[in-house]
Amino acid sequence: MIKRTVTATLALALLAACQKGEEPLAIDEGNNIADTDVETLPPSEDGGNATDTTNSTATTDKNAIPTIPAQYHGRWGMNANDCDPKKADIAKGLIEIDPLTLRFYEATATLAGQRPAIATSYSANFNFVGEGMKWDKVETLTITGDTLKREDKDGSFTYKRCA
Repeated sequence: MIKRTVTATLALALLAACQKGEEPLAIDEGNNIADTDVETLPPSEDGGNATDTTNSTATTDKNAIPTIPAQYHGRWGMNANDCDPKKADIAKGLIEIDPLTLRFYEATATLAGQRPAIATSYSANFNFVGEGMKWDKVETLTITGDTLKREDKDGSFTYKRCA
């Protein structure tokens, strides 16, 4: 009786998955499901149609490396001299952002792990290297127009996008 109930339940689950356009479950006929522990997860509140509204890197590949979202990439300066390539030797307020790093005047921060974010900002753990030292720090980036605000445990810093 239990085996028939389990078989009927699996058949209904397969039918429901097919009707939703999902991949059917793979069934190993050699295993007796009654002899194994089965964990069930609650459905999402919206019926499984949730979408990611954050600016994080959404992917179905669980092994993908997170990256800094494209809207943050580029050169940002604290003042006009920071953005002038002729003054690179004194551009101490320049930050250059690419998919995996933040580059400062005397330090480079490599993305170590993304943190939960809200739709208006990006927050991540970074591994810093500079001036013969190494340290870790959480950085939060927020963009408003052409202004980038960078916040960490040391304070808040404001930059303008370089032309």
